[in-house]
Amino acid sequence: MALSDQDILDFVGENPGAGRDAIRKGVARDVSETTVWRLLKRMVEEGRLEVSGKGRATGYRIAGGAVVRAHLSTPYNRRAPVSYRPEFLDAYVPGKTWYLSAPNRESLLEAGRPQGGAIPAGTYARRILEQLLVDLSWASSRMEGNTYDILQTERLIRFGEEAAGKDRKEALMILNHKEAIQYVVDNLDEIGLRRPDLFAIHALLSDGLLADPAMSGRLRAMPVGISHSSYRPLDDAVTIAEEFDILLHKAAQITDPFEQSFFLLVHIPYLQAFADVNKRTSRVASNIPLLKSDLAPMSFTTMDDSDYIDGLIGVYELNNVALLREVYMDAYLASAEKYRILRAEVESPEKAALAYREFVRAAVRRCVLEFKEFRNDAVDEMALAAGVPDADRADVVAYVREQIAGLHEGNVIRYRLKPDDLKGVNLR
Repeated sequence: MALSDQDILDFVGENPGAGRDAIRKGVARDVSETTVWRLLKRMVEEGRLEVSGKGRATGYRIAGGAVVRAHLSTPYNRRAPVSYRPEFLDAYVPGKTWYLSAPNRESLLEAGRPQGGAIPAGTYARRILEQLLVDLSWASSRMEGNTYDILQTERLIRFGEEAAGKDRKEALMILNHKEAIQYVVDNLDEIGLRRPDLFAIHALLSDGLLADPAMSGRLRAMPVGISHSSYRPLDDAVTIAEEFDILLHKAAQITDPFEQSFFLLVHIPYLQAFADVNKRTSRVASNIPLLKSDLAPMSFTTMDDSDYIDGLIGVYELNNVALLREVYMDAYLASAEKYRILRAEVESPEKAALAYREFVRAAVRRCVLEFKEFRNDAVDEMALAAGVPDADRADVVAYVREQIAGLHEGNVIRYRLKPDDLKGVNLR
């Protein structure tokens, strides 16, 4: 019979410390000792099993995400209640503790970094903003049970069209994501991992969705529960505030963008700092270090929702990040590939799109909102007043004309315009 990895994991999970001979006899007597040894060796190298003892006393125990899977095989109402453990956060020392191994980080960096050389920080984020708004808003909302599909989400974000037959709170959840992501990208140069930054993200994500509107953008002062988990978060407001500040202080000291991103995905939900919308806040915040480093974002579009929740329960109940790490790695590698292709499509912009971005935005908006058409002389005067050098001015004015000619209701968001703003505008 063929021997699978899962056969071994199941047996070792039921017989922790079992040796090679016991595993072979218990799982597949017809398989050779050499084959069993090779399988065990590979699974140890992959971090799925760990070894104890030496020689004949060598035993195996499940490790990594398999530990969480084994724990979750017991129904949550039969698992022992566990409370918040400050030691979990205290044990993390930035620069010395790593949730993501060096090979993990190298693999993520290879997938997420630009292929054609670095560009100014934040430039890439602004170029792929339209796609990121749709992808991340849809995926993060879907992970909360939202029933909009991605096409319905796109129409809601780009045209303001709600899907028929849906709860209006679902539309609000998606639009709140759009606002939060837009806020991050628009303020990427200044935004960090400080209290005001996280409060702003939470406030935008929770707008209109909390029973008590005053708890939007504020740390909670009441107990909360976790569905389908034996975990009981902190219920003391003073301690919550203290732990939140420690969390942010440690996060800000992490220099690797992927480690910082994953740290936020682990500890914001674990603390449950807010009355609700903690996971959503962590997912948007986890993109800050990636976008600030000009890396492909984590869109969460390919992340398996149930695996994500299982990974979080492993954090909640065991303080074990292994399964969540596996889920994060797989989802980011897939997400980065999509944005690698998108990056290639927008990798060589005209100089006007980069060096004079703010001027172009202002000129397009004025032409649409005030002139209702492109006016060459007026835009040229604006460029002169804005200090655009003579050598560049004609190209910049021409670029503004091209942008206006290419406007439609699906892309006006690039200039912070609404589809209705195009009514009565001569785009030719």
